[in-house]
Amino acid sequence: MTRLRNLLERIDQGGAPSLGFGAAQANRLPAMALIARCSGDLDAGLAAASGAADAVVIAAPGGSPDGLPDLGDLMWGVGGIPLTPESVVLWRGAGADFMVSPPAGALVDAVNLAQPGLTHGMRIPDDPDDAMWRTLASAPLDFLVRDKSAMTGPWTLDDLGQVSDASGRTDNYLFVRVGVRPSVNELVALHQAGAVAIVAEASQLGAEGMAALKSDLMSLPRVQPTGRRRVRPTLDHQPA
Repeated sequence: MTRLRNLLERIDQGGAPSLGFGAAQANRLPAMALIARCSGDLDAGLAAASGAADAVVIAAPGGSPDGLPDLGDLMWGVGGIPLTPESVVLWRGAGADFMVSPPAGALVDAVNLAQPGLTHGMRIPDDPDDAMWRTLASAPLDFLVRDKSAMTGPWTLDDLGQVSDASGRTDNYLFVRVGVRPSVNELVALHQAGAVAIVAEASQLGAEGMAALKSDLMSLPRVQPTGRRRVRPTLDHQPA
């Protein structure tokens, strides 16, 4: 089991704290994990995320791990990388714990390679139709990401409904990517709608904003899981 998968299961089940990036700052888990997205100036993003984020996702740094700084014991993954056998081998070898991929071009053989050593998620298209939802629901993925980072104002019921709908469509863990820092009431609503993690741009919020967001997540009341998530089978890789 990967570190991210372990963290998500503990949060979902209300268990003891995991050994994640921000584990040292609290004796218990947050209601939702805080995932710091680092794009552009990676060093600035990592500095802003330090001490607050449970994990870091590095936004497609040229499609290659070459030139990455020493990430030490940081729980990290990569975003925007196509889900192919080659990309799984490349990033897993570089130390990535998880990947977030677009649905276009995702290859089934990559899942065979990814399990169990790499947790993998997928970004939900902006306007998924029923066929796309069936595809996402049947795919052997660990989590889905609902991207609401383009929002510049407060959350509306329509926005919240998109999150709730995504949570109810599949058995996957649901991440919500935000732009503007949500209020405490909005975080409570997102948690109740089924979100298990918040993804925020670290350099956009800055160190103070990330720390404040983590504090809000730590103080939220925990929603009891409505039911057990189905156990996903591990595929044994059979070399050709």
